[in-house]
Amino acid sequence: MRTTPPPSVWGCARASEAKRAALLSLALPALLLLLPDAAPAGSPRAARASRSKEVSTADSSRAGAGADSLPLAFGNPVTLARNLTGPGRVVEPSGVSVDVFGRVYVSDAALHRLQRYDARGEWLGESGGLGSDPGQMRHPGAVTTLGTLSVLSYDLFGRLQTTLISFDDLEGELGRLDPADLAADRGGAVYVADAERERLLVFDFSGRYLRTLGGLGTQPGAFRGLAGVGVSRRAEIVTAERANARVQRLDAGGRVLGAWPIPATGSWGRLPVAVDDSGRVAVADEASGNLWVFDSGGRLLASLRGLEGPRSLAFARDGTLLVAEAAGGRVRRFSLEGNPRGGAARGE
Repeated sequence: MRTTPPPSVWGCARASEAKRAALLSLALPALLLLLPDAAPAGSPRAARASRSKEVSTADSSRAGAGADSLPLAFGNPVTLARNLTGPGRVVEPSGVSVDVFGRVYVSDAALHRLQRYDARGEWLGESGGLGSDPGQMRHPGAVTTLGTLSVLSYDLFGRLQTTLISFDDLEGELGRLDPADLAADRGGAVYVADAERERLLVFDFSGRYLRTLGGLGTQPGAFRGLAGVGVSRRAEIVTAERANARVQRLDAGGRVLGAWPIPATGSWGRLPVAVDDSGRVAVADEASGNLWVFDSGGRLLASLRGLEGPRSLAFARDGTLLVAEAAGGRVRRFSLEGNPRGGAARGE
């Protein structure tokens, strides 16, 4: 295995037998890895995962539009990682992130590892492995790059330095937690989606808890079925909810800037979110295998069907979109191109 170090990483997974969930950071500047392990018994996420797939009756005519009539289309995908024997293999990719140099980071919930690739998809190395010892992990989930923040902090050689955030330690103050997704802005703020209490937990660059946004409800700024979170270049928060079947754009204080419906199906699975530098918002439905791209105001630009359990999304700086398909055991890169059959994409 090559030892090319990653920038730091944030994510969720189990860091030890004594701690159910934590955020990890691998090297500097920062890559965040969510380690939630299995969902707590009786939690909303565990209940959703145990139910059969159901078809949502939510109205979302925009997201249900035919792909041929839309202004953008997905180009032919390039596979970066797949379930093949050898270095860089992925079985259940649950998180994907891209750093400023185009390097790609993929967390694998089945292999309990973090894989690293260069911008061309060449394998660079891996971290982790099943266990509770320092540097090991259990069922890693979402992953995102960050300037300097970490929960478990590793040096450039992958050696564990310290633990900065433990969700178990926060439960006395915040109550029971079920971290389902996370995102970080360029200023170092980290947002963790808590499916247990339908809220966003906000941390600063040092891992210090700052505030809570949202809460259970249907009104603007509240959440029902919170299943995905992303952050824009301007530090706007974008969330996706399954029960409310909508996307919301919020400012850093939780004020609603916009919202639009999505045809989320079923009662389980992630609704991963990614936001590019132009403000375009990508949302996928792990349950149905559908993927949508909207402009910043919620106008549907492109859609794709037939993905195999899309669990995580990430935009690269070149505007391509990476999709981690957990059920398909692969990570693919899609381009977004003008659709000759569709209408003009204003502002594109």
